[in-house]
Amino acid sequence: MMQALRRLGQQARWALPMGVFLGILWPDLAQAARPLLNVAVVGTLTAALLRLDWGRLGQAFSSPRLPILLSAWQLLLSPLLVFALAQTLRLSDGYVLILVLQAAAPPIGSASAFAMFLGLEGSLAMVGAAWMTLLLPFSLTLVVAWLLPQFGIEVDVMAFFLRVSLFALSPFVLAWLIRRSLGVQRLRQEDAALAGINVVMLVIFAVAVMDGVTAAFWASPSEILMLLLAACGAGVFWHLLGFALFRRQGMPVAYTAALLNGNRNMGLMLAVTLGTAGEAFALYVGIAQIPMYFAPLLLGPFVRRSFQERRHS
Repeated sequence: MMQALRRLGQQARWALPMGVFLGILWPDLAQAARPLLNVAVVGTLTAALLRLDWGRLGQAFSSPRLPILLSAWQLLLSPLLVFALAQTLRLSDGYVLILVLQAAAPPIGSASAFAMFLGLEGSLAMVGAAWMTLLLPFSLTLVVAWLLPQFGIEVDVMAFFLRVSLFALSPFVLAWLIRRSLGVQRLRQEDAALAGINVVMLVIFAVAVMDGVTAAFWASPSEILMLLLAACGAGVFWHLLGFALFRRQGMPVAYTAALLNGNRNMGLMLAVTLGTAGEAFALYVGIAQIPMYFAPLLLGPFVRRSFQERRHS
């Protein structure tokens, strides 16, 4: 079993797109996996935290400039930018809601795994994802309270804050308990297997979140194609903008910022909104996994070319 997990971790860039297509092509499997959706959301971040050197997380608090810049941009300025753009472009209320919630989401818990797939040092991605997930109860509660009531999201602010806190903090509690139980040294020795567990969680999530997407496509293909177009456009936009904003920090930071910015934890947003964001948002969360899980494959050539140019310059 452990050997199989290690091998799976090494083949993650191919396993992740397969999970998306399994959920689309095998709707019964997606329906069966749906009850595991929240488990996969929490499990993905927990597995990533078990791979994190928590000393680096502490260092980030002592030298917080870069994590603060990343967090302020991604959790607060991004949704404000999208809200302003959507109002200017006069998008429908449904698309405003979808795109603002996406812009307010923290990075996926496996952002560090994506970074390492690309040959980047994964610690900044790990710290960035952990930092922003910890801040999410505060930032998302503000975004929902300020921007979204006019689009049908009516929440008890305190109850919403507590719900987001539960989902955001539970992976940290679980990871801490497992670290105490197994020991840091043993976890380091099994890092490759933890990468495989991370992939398993991501695949379960990808399959589960596709529940209903296939049926919706056959019922209204134009609607699903529009959501797919929006997801692909948003993915490209956030990757490029994250890279451009942090380019002066150096290529490794710029590519890491692109990954954090372009790969949002939409599953967590789906979990904390409890269906109040509507069916279109639930479908979008599934469809958004398609460009997200292909991102490491598509970004790979650009990253390799950039670092080759640096070595030759």
